[in-house]
Amino acid sequence: MKKSEKIIAAVLTMVLGVLFILLKDDFIGLLMTIAGVALIILGVIDIVNKLVPPAVVKIVTGALVIVCGWIIVEAILYICAGILLVFGILLLYYKIKNNVRGCTLWQTILEFVTPVICIAIGIVLLFYSPSIVNFIFIASGILAFIEGGILLYEALIND
Repeated sequence: MKKSEKIIAAVLTMVLGVLFILLKDDFIGLLMTIAGVALIILGVIDIVNKLVPPAVVKIVTGALVIVCGWIIVEAILYICAGILLVFGILLLYYKIKNNVRGCTLWQTILEFVTPVICIAIGIVLLFYSPSIVNFIFIASGILAFIEGGILLYEALIND
């Protein structure tokens, strides 16, 4: 990649990070609208190519994404919460049932950290999803901005 392309990619990554931080809720709506419009355009292209069944599915899905975007996001959060809870509980059950232990107390504690964290994140997502969405976008924005800064530094330093 050319130096100018690296700089542009770095700046765009930083801009994306700022957008994540500043536009939290609006950004999700914008992404859902873009995804819905893209699906509708793909459906129209399929109609032009005389592929009617896939076109209808794409157009209807695009319209649903535009109209029901937040409901889809919330449903995905609840599904992720359920999966994390089930995974954490099953993993914890497996470790207890099979009497999993490490050589030291510290290693034994580390064996049980993953299921406990999965259960805790599942509970938080299940009961506090609106505030978690904001946290996820702010954290993602900060990480994207830092990544963009690192990319920019590397582009300017390395030739």
